Amino acid sequence: MLHEAAKRYFDSLGLKKLPSIKSLKQEYATLNAENKKLYPDQKAARKEMIDLLTAKSNLERFLEIKIEQPEKKEQQQEESR
Repeated sequence: MLHEAAKRYFDSLGLKKLPSIKSLKQEYATLNAENKKLYPDQKAARKEMIDLLTAKSNLERFLEIKIEQPEKKEQQQEESR
């Protein structure tokens, strides 16, 4: 079943002959080198995203507290009447 699925996949790509192991290893090495070159940028972007999400969460929490405080004061004033 796996063989047939792989054959269908390669047929859908229009490949008549499978690539050689040597060419696949060469392509893998090229992609791996590119990935290693880009990794510091990916890491910095991930850290920035986490920092921004943390700031967003903190800001939402802060604004929610600020909005709830006047509502609680109004409720307390109404209850005391």
